[in-house]
Amino acid sequence: MKRILFLFCTFGMLSACGGGHNPDQEKLQQQAQKIGDQAYFEISKDTGIMADTVSSVASGANFEVSFSIEDGGTLSFFTFADSLLKNGIEFIFQRQGSKLLVFSSAQGHTQDWSVLFASLDASAVLTFTFDVHNNERPGHILLWEGPKRTSLNHRNTLYNSAEDSLDLNYDNSPGNGFGRNWGFKIHKARLIKALLSEPQEAHE
Repeated sequence: MKRILFLFCTFGMLSACGGGHNPDQEKLQQQAQKIGDQAYFEISKDTGIMADTVSSVASGANFEVSFSIEDGGTLSFFTFADSLLKNGIEFIFQRQGSKLLVFSSAQGHTQDWSVLFASLDASAVLTFTFDVHNNERPGHILLWEGPKRTSLNHRNTLYNSAEDSLDLNYDNSPGNGFGRNWGFKIHKARLIKALLSEPQEAHE
């Protein structure tokens, strides 16, 4: 455990430095685990932090994830979080039979979005793409079913905090994140793919 914490702290210091060739960081990357081509570090049992980070706290990013969940399982996905995956925007996916429950949490506020996902089969492999525009206050969140593709826009989302929040009896999204890290925590679930890229849709 001490060795893992040492590696993680070392990685945190390295990732805070500027660009350019860094042989120490390359050596550390070799000790990372992989989800597809995406590297991550295990910071505790069933919890991983991705090796790359978003460009800045006051920025937007797109996240594409694929996963499967056993009955009674949960997958939590963290964005714009600190090095312990705290103080970010958390997306929580839970399975009850074929029913998928979806929640989001930030700044001490938790919202239930499950009604918007009622048509999905939680026993299948699930893929979601979502933008988090953390440079807005509160963060603007757009979530789509399926992989990232050019046809995705604010008119074909499963959830858009600018439009769906009031229908769900919320003022807006739950809030903002305060870090540059992203990662996951799983319980009776399997993360198949996790990709970070530029936002799918810029704020209008």
